[in-house]
Amino acid sequence: MASASTGDPLEYDLDVQYLRFLVWAGERLGRSLNYRETLGAISDAAVMSVADLCIVDIGEAGKTDCVAAVHRDPVRLPGLRSVGEHLRSDEGRPLHPVCQVLKTGRTFFAPHIDDAWIDSHASSAAHAAFMREMQYESLIVVPMSSQIFGVAGALTLVTTATGRAQFGPDAVAFAEDLGRRCGAAIGKALLYADARNAAKRFQEAALPRELPQAPGVRFDAVYRPADSSLLVGGDWYDAFFLPDGRRIGISVGDVVGHGLSAAVIMSSMKNALRTALAVEPDLKRALTAVDFVRSNENEPDRFCTAMLAILDPNARTLTCLPAGHPGPQLWNPVSGRVDDPFTDRGLPLGCRGLSDRPPEPLTVSLPPGSVIAFYTDGLVEWNRDHLDGEGALIEALSLQRIRESHHPATAIYRHVVRGKALDDVAILVISLDGS
Repeated sequence: MASASTGDPLEYDLDVQYLRFLVWAGERLGRSLNYRETLGAISDAAVMSVADLCIVDIGEAGKTDCVAAVHRDPVRLPGLRSVGEHLRSDEGRPLHPVCQVLKTGRTFFAPHIDDAWIDSHASSAAHAAFMREMQYESLIVVPMSSQIFGVAGALTLVTTATGRAQFGPDAVAFAEDLGRRCGAAIGKALLYADARNAAKRFQEAALPRELPQAPGVRFDAVYRPADSSLLVGGDWYDAFFLPDGRRIGISVGDVVGHGLSAAVIMSSMKNALRTALAVEPDLKRALTAVDFVRSNENEPDRFCTAMLAILDPNARTLTCLPAGHPGPQLWNPVSGRVDDPFTDRGLPLGCRGLSDRPPEPLTVSLPPGSVIAFYTDGLVEWNRDHLDGEGALIEALSLQRIRESHHPATAIYRHVVRGKALDDVAILVISLDGS
């Protein structure tokens, strides 16, 4: 390919420029999932190295969105504001090159553009005026395609009369390669968005849509996955009225692992515990039934811990039965201390049958003003320092401003987790009125 003669030091060898630009673009496209921002950056770089004008449109023919339009000459930038309007064709005029590419999926190449070419190829009078204003000399429009989503948009590169030399066949090959890279980046971003949306919906469906409302009792909860990119994990919290309409069933648990596979088991265990407790509001029998189900699952290495509890707001009592799970921690306003009365943790679900003496349900009285914090071990082991995390949790419950916060669960999380959590975290806080 011949070198351009514009005097630009970047253009001493176009073969080198194209290669360097492709390497840079490939790295940039692989780094970010914000394809709009990335395509804008690539357009900026294109007019600094290989073209005078770069336009990027996404969508389909008749329904496009211009995400970038950049000219090498800043004086020309105001004229690009209406570039998207030129895609419409006047009656009797040919399709705009971008629309042709979006419709056919094939490259459009015009190696030499003059007034006669503009008159025969412009989609409208406005389009013809635009090409003349920008002084089009040669044009390449390539599809941006991905294997899954097909043609996602079109990339337009232009040289002008006052800029670089006209495009040749090598430039077409370069542009098509760049278009494929951009299309793959768009496809990856769309797949990520679909997966993230599905994961978010799954997690929202797995956790309770709303928490119980009972006189003198306030519930608050927070869930934070370790993998923030997927929004799902293996921890859960649940609270619901039992069939008597008075007592409230509670379950908090943790499936080993992260991501969607752990979330699937989590949803199954949470629903099983809720169903068992609704049918048989006896903690020991309900937990035994779910333990049997878990022990016969196909993934024996997926351990699952759980805390099953019943809160009686009228009697101000809390009865808990753990299956290898920590907590809950109780703030006692009478003693002014944080207590952990349920120290016999037992074995995880699926393993309880291995114990000769599994824990028995334990009931504690709750003085007015008590605060109960159920949690998963990701909270106190957020940095793999269990003692530090447990101390921070006790300190959080000891602070009046956190206990009386509008969202105490979130306040506890922020006080305890002082960096990136290495595990999923679920917190359920129950606050009793002081009267």
